[in-house]
Amino acid sequence: MAGTDIASTRADGSVRSIARAVDVLELFEVEHPTRTLRELVALTDLPKTTVVRLLSTLESLGLIADRGESTYGLGAGFLRWVALSQRMWEIGDQARQVMSRLVDTCGETVNVYIRQDLNRVSIAQVEGTTTVRSVVQVGVPYELARGAAAKILLTGASDRVLRDLVDTRPDLQPESLGREIAGIREAGYAVTHGERELGASAVAAPIVASDGRVIAALSASGPTSRFTADRVGRYVDAVTAAAAEISAVGLGSVEVFL
Repeated sequence: MAGTDIASTRADGSVRSIARAVDVLELFEVEHPTRTLRELVALTDLPKTTVVRLLSTLESLGLIADRGESTYGLGAGFLRWVALSQRMWEIGDQARQVMSRLVDTCGETVNVYIRQDLNRVSIAQVEGTTTVRSVVQVGVPYELARGAAAKILLTGASDRVLRDLVDTRPDLQPESLGREIAGIREAGYAVTHGERELGASAVAAPIVASDGRVIAALSASGPTSRFTADRVGRYVDAVTAAAAEISAVGLGSVEVFL
């Protein structure tokens, strides 16, 4: 029993170390490609010695690069994973052509979202043609409870996923969410205004596999000021038609993972 307790403690410690390392890596982003040691300590709220140890380990793995003067950035070791991830998650040419035509039709930014656990992630994006447009970061997780694309993905989620989502969001009412999802499933599209971000609106429709499963959501998003009643009607027609076309041609090799 004592040996089991020790093994469990070591396992918990290992998981905690991995989580802390990921927390450090997630602090590097487009707006902050480099971070100082002082920033990393402040943002992680970890002891300086712990952060230094994590950085040293990550540097030895090629995942962090010491740029001098206590400044760090992502290491070249990520390049092999970036290339592999891009090949695995790249959607097919036909699907991307449909996305580009949808942008030409409505002028708004178009994304393909998938569900990962209790988040939604854009795996493909074609930016809108207007100066003021809605853009998200591809590959970055966004909440599954808000936004048109999220609601579409929830129409294909299991009861367990819905329960887990409600458990993590006390502001969500199970009955209300269930009715909303059922209505969206029946309508075949979702429209939201300012749910994920104030002043942003979106129209989304499901992309389905050959067996009828909802595997992704196609969305067109932009400033709420452009999503007037007459435009929303046209956007709904365009997005649902494009989603049906992508469902017919498939998302490409990425569909194996969905």
